[in-house]
Amino acid sequence: MTEVTTGTAVTTDTVLALLEAGPRSARDTVLRTARGGRHKLAATLLSLWAAGGEELTDDQTAELRLAQERVERYQQVWERLQEHAPDAFLLKGMTIAALYPPGILRSAGDLDVICPRHADLWACARHLAATGWELEAFTVGPARPGDTVSPHLGAEFRKPAPDPSQDPYAVGLFTAEIVTDVHGPARQLARPPRSPLAASTVALVAERWERPFRSRDLLDLVLLLRALDDKGVQQVRDDLDKAGLWPEWREAMRGIARLGWRPSVVLPHTRAAAVRARLLRSARTAVRWSSPVRAAAFAAQSGIEGRGGRLAALASDLVHRRPGARRLLAAGVPLFGVPLDAPDAPTDVQLDIPLDDKPVEPLRLDDVGRHLVARTPLGSFLLVSGAARQEWLDEAGGPASAPSSTSDTPGTPDTKHSSSVRTGA
Repeated sequence: MTEVTTGTAVTTDTVLALLEAGPRSARDTVLRTARGGRHKLAATLLSLWAAGGEELTDDQTAELRLAQERVERYQQVWERLQEHAPDAFLLKGMTIAALYPPGILRSAGDLDVICPRHADLWACARHLAATGWELEAFTVGPARPGDTVSPHLGAEFRKPAPDPSQDPYAVGLFTAEIVTDVHGPARQLARPPRSPLAASTVALVAERWERPFRSRDLLDLVLLLRALDDKGVQQVRDDLDKAGLWPEWREAMRGIARLGWRPSVVLPHTRAAAVRARLLRSARTAVRWSSPVRAAAFAAQSGIEGRGGRLAALASDLVHRRPGARRLLAAGVPLFGVPLDAPDAPTDVQLDIPLDDKPVEPLRLDDVGRHLVARTPLGSFLLVSGAARQEWLDEAGGPASAPSSTSDTPGTPDTKHSSSVRTGA
């Protein structure tokens, strides 16, 4: 059901309320708080001050200019990616920023692009590789029953920002919207998405699996819910149910209520849905960890994440030797790609030359001795669940190596994640 909202808008007063700052608070203190990871509201606050005629310092003007240039740069990148993959769509980011008032900025950390097909991801990835972006991570993960692609793929690219004070530019290409749980398959939402706004709403709620909600998340959710039509509301409900995100949804709604706001969408019977989701989640976790294969693989993953020490290294050795990467993938464990060679994408392609006329080979998974190697348009990758030994790379990528068996990966699953983790270990 829908309710009349209280008129929450992106104003200076709204941002100050999110920052828990009074109107008389020192601007430097308020801005320092807004920059923090709990908020991510500095660009929005600066743009509101500027739009309201308040004078900015030279440093504040430079900070606002850099934020604006970052937004514009991502817009240019997205326009080019659309040329190569017209069916791809954005998640969060610029989709939400379009709901902010004209001239008011929402900071742009990265660009998340959902590619409905493998071909869309390869087209976007080849364009990025050909235009100076560096591949930072490549993942292959199992799909769920009913998903339209198998396996799910993720490719993350980085590019240095012109100003050293800024984080690098980052573009993530994914075949599924929710990739926050590295211990299980990714979650693909409605296909085709009836509403990109609904997909962004659910993906924003799913961020709670990785971190507490930021104050900006609550503002973004209010704006997204206000913009949804009836079909979008139904998609949100269906996808929250599909992803089991009712506990996170209720937490977000409580956060919004504590601010004294009423969202324009109120979903009924969420308490019972949250109880069912928690019970189902507990059951799935118990099943997941009851498997010695999966438990060892999850221990190995902590090595890639920089944790686990010697235990993670031992677990990585164990699961790579036996049962091996292919069985891990079949057991629902995501795998991380370590490059074996230089990318195959062309390096002499100009920005105004489309790549679509160049044939793209599909993903192929090869058994090379005891190793599993992904052959892709971006090069070959050793697939591992934890830290990789140099000897494995030598064995899988050496000139004498040849596939002992080859498996073409199907484009659509019969019954059957990806995570953003750095390539290499």
